[in-house]
Amino acid sequence: MYTSILAEYVATLHYDALPESVVRAAKRATLDLIGVIFPAAQYGPAKIMNEYVRRQGSAPSATVIGTDIRTSTANAALANGTMAAEMEQDDVHPQSGTHPGSVYVPAMLAVAEDVGASGKDWITALVGAYDVGCRISAAMGFTRQYERGFHATGVSGTFGGTAGAGRLLGLDAAGMESAFGLTASQASGLLIYQMERDHFTKSFQSGAPARNAVTAAELAARGYVGAPGTLDGDFNIFDAFSTHRNFAGLVSELASRYEIEHTGYKFYSACRAIHTPLDMLLDLMSEYGFEPDEVSRICVWLPEPLVPVVDNNNLTTHNLQFILSAALFDREITRAQISPERRADPILNELANRVVLLPDRDLERRHPDVGMLGPARIAVKLRDDRVFEDERSGPRGSTARPVTDQDIEIKFLQMATQRVPERQARQIIEMVAALEQASSMRELSALLFVEGGR
Repeated sequence: MYTSILAEYVATLHYDALPESVVRAAKRATLDLIGVIFPAAQYGPAKIMNEYVRRQGSAPSATVIGTDIRTSTANAALANGTMAAEMEQDDVHPQSGTHPGSVYVPAMLAVAEDVGASGKDWITALVGAYDVGCRISAAMGFTRQYERGFHATGVSGTFGGTAGAGRLLGLDAAGMESAFGLTASQASGLLIYQMERDHFTKSFQSGAPARNAVTAAELAARGYVGAPGTLDGDFNIFDAFSTHRNFAGLVSELASRYEIEHTGYKFYSACRAIHTPLDMLLDLMSEYGFEPDEVSRICVWLPEPLVPVVDNNNLTTHNLQFILSAALFDREITRAQISPERRADPILNELANRVVLLPDRDLERRHPDVGMLGPARIAVKLRDDRVFEDERSGPRGSTARPVTDQDIEIKFLQMATQRVPERQARQIIEMVAALEQASSMRELSALLFVEGGR
């Protein structure tokens, strides 16, 4: 029943039914994610993945962003999805605990370029992708998935990507349900990435579901049949990944609450759970002017389920103690601060020992409307015994502290111009701003190609 409802919804969604605010949100998500991909081509995971894709010798159906590679739709989705997670600045949907854009946009861009989908088709399909993928993870409960060792983005990301790609391919409701069945057999993603320091496995867990989503949608479009009732039948994904059967959450407020309007944007290269403490720490430093050597102790409180996710984690981007110590020195967290060289810095590691992370079971009660990934509390104690404290519902870029289209454009320029000239970056901004007028997404893809880019 619920599988069929979601399949019918995304298969029959129409651009004309979308509120203007939802259309704007789709453009914002598109621009942000493309921007995040551009600079990733310079780093280890992308270099290896892109060379792998280049050597496959596939038909040139889709573009690998920021490179001169055109390859098969599945391989382009794999490469772009891997790059989308590399900078750790891809969007985060707090209720689902996923990075939706890092899977949906790469999967869909490959298909949209291949079939020449219009800008309106793109916007409609992206809205549907967010509604499917985010609802699935939220209904399963992302903390329940974490407790069982699963990575929510890897598990439900493939469903959102499949929904978006299937919509671009014109699947009807039966075809969409079949595609869900095919993608369910590929859904995966383990928290094993937390055992590494660099971002190879974490990045792959956006690339793999993007590739799998394209495979499922394209097979269904060719008549390959997937099992029905993937979401709520026997052996459904709830039983497999969370043991929490909130089927009603899949369709609650469907077509009135659009999940793409509730995604959050990131401005630091770190796990979203660290962003609110980062905002507060940097603002306190700016207001009171203290220096790193004046700090004797920093205490941070997060919702209890998030503490093990970022407490002295091996993965640098998910190590709250290290990230805050680096922010004290550099007053920013970009790809430079999460490099292996900085992680080995003895000064930063000594300072990280002064950062304490504690659970606060009442944070969610005090901030009930923002999702677990938002609220945090901080107390900074200096050597002269002064203490500065703050508590917030969420970081910049969240629904608690929303950003403007201009903020996203500024971020896009900072990211994209690491790979392409500013003139080309501004052309992309202009095209995305008028995306509903584009007759073919190939117009946008042409601007994502970099001659001689490796």
